[in-house]
Amino acid sequence: GDRCLYQVAQAIQQATKRPADLVARYGGEEFAIVLPNTLAKGAIYVAQQIRANVKQLSIDHALSPLDSQISISLGVATMIPNHHQSPADLLSIADQALYQAKASGRDCICLATS
Repeated sequence: GDRCLYQVAQAIQQATKRPADLVARYGGEEFAIVLPNTLAKGAIYVAQQIRANVKQLSIDHALSPLDSQISISLGVATMIPNHHQSPADLLSIADQALYQAKASGRDCICLATS
């Protein structure tokens, strides 16, 4: 489990290129990736790279009823900061997008904007 999470974290980190991009474990098997000054198109591109990197790991997932290898679902959210919304609002929007990705069959990307 820990080795798998480490490999996934490395795959995510490889998809982020700029010094200000931040990858952090958000809890359990969830990660948060913060891409400052990135439009939705750019965030989707990075999410696609992350998904491809994780697939390329080919890590066995014998107990999964869905697939024999691990996959990743990504919820992408964008926000232009303002005085009426907080960072918690962005996290909530991203969480909703992630829930939608998981409900859509997993191994996919869903975008939500504020």
